[in-house]
Amino acid sequence: MHAESAPDQLAERGDQSASVGDMTRAEQYYVAALRANGEAARLVRRLIAVCVADGRYPVALEYADEYLRKHPADVDVRYAAATLRVAIGDEKRARQELLEVLAARPGFADAHYVIALLDKDQGDVMAADAQLRAYLAAAPDGEHAEVARANLMRTVP
Repeated sequence: MHAESAPDQLAERGDQSASVGDMTRAEQYYVAALRANGEAARLVRRLIAVCVADGRYPVALEYADEYLRKHPADVDVRYAAATLRVAIGDEKRARQELLEVLAARPGFADAHYVIALLDKDQGDVMAADAQLRAYLAAAPDGEHAEVARANLMRTVP
């Protein structure tokens, strides 16, 4: 019985549930692993992933926010929280989170790209252009490089 409630065992069961598409059960196991003092950084990332896979963005954001209250320097979870805020329509707070990400890690290319999209949606083409250029400087061959180049005000090589 004790082995079944060990954090690693619970997380493994969560992984098994996620692998067969049972995201609700996976979430339950990951929460149980957290309560059993499992490794919070790893488990929260898994919780966010299963909630996103299940289309439950507000719940994923709750897990991210709760974790960030105790671990505010975790840039990767902060970036995930920012993108979740974009998904639920909280662009203002998303931008603040993304700026915090960039303050901690200026070369975080994807953060520049998301800010560029937010700027473009707000009609601020100059700001969007600056962010796209920052994205390309950080990731010239990145996933969004072709789109970024196509959306620049002037062409860059």
